[in-house]
Amino acid sequence: MTNQELTRYNDFLFIQLELMKKRVIQLIYRGDSLENLCEKLNVYFDNEQTNISTILERLFMVGEKAKRFCTDDENFEIDDADNYVFEKIMKYFKTSLKNRNRNIITFFDRNPTLKSFFSNKQNKKIFLDILNHASTRERLAIRNYYLTLLHQLAAINYKNKSHFVSTSSEYKIAEKFSKSKGNKNRIILHCWQPLKMARNIAKKYNLPTYILGPYHYQKEFSILGGILPHYIAGIEFTHLKEFYPNPNIFKQNISDETFFYGLDIDQSNFEETFLLTNYKRSLTTDGFDIWENTFSR
Repeated sequence: MTNQELTRYNDFLFIQLELMKKRVIQLIYRGDSLENLCEKLNVYFDNEQTNISTILERLFMVGEKAKRFCTDDENFEIDDADNYVFEKIMKYFKTSLKNRNRNIITFFDRNPTLKSFFSNKQNKKIFLDILNHASTRERLAIRNYYLTLLHQLAAINYKNKSHFVSTSSEYKIAEKFSKSKGNKNRIILHCWQPLKMARNIAKKYNLPTYILGPYHYQKEFSILGGILPHYIAGIEFTHLKEFYPNPNIFKQNISDETFFYGLDIDQSNFEETFLLTNYKRSLTTDGFDIWENTFSR
């Protein structure tokens, strides 16, 4: 590491800590098995000798995407908020209410208004009529509010094509998830996200809201679309006791804006790298809206 690279990395850590203390950003962690990450990035997995350099090259270019982006299943797109999407949301809630998991039963008992609203099929028309008065961005905000919960509920017919990636604000919880299947080879992504104080649009339209999540002790942050490489600080290979910082940190001067808008990344060869992975589609954002892209193989 050169002196300039060391300075930039120290600046990165210092500003990150300051913004975290001011609650401008939230540090988040995603624990997983190395095998699962290799499957997404299309890197040959070997218990003893996985190609780490290829993992780093692809991860820090394309990030980690939600299950929606790993499947050919035709589900609604990330920028879709038409009525049929909300009809699906009603259906997902109906099946979730039948789940006998103790945490989920407790969650719905703790949120009787939500339970009552989505258990009554007559409310579908009321739901859609209310949404017809909302703007496109408001509809998306309401959609994401309920889909975040359905993702955390692992709703049947949605969990395997979810638009969200699970992370936690607690390192120890991410570490636990990385070990959940007894995997020897494990990874933890170290990331962050800006904290946006958004108005609760669901309340504005008198739609049911909820307190806490079904697994609130996991301190989950559900990230829409996936974790962009611009917000990944590094990857930890816990079984190797090795940490690799995002190399883009060393290529730019670090400021507060780095954490608001993400790291600058030269993605001129993004499509070439993306096509080497097993992702079916990618996503693009301008900082406000998100949409999907597909590339011909």
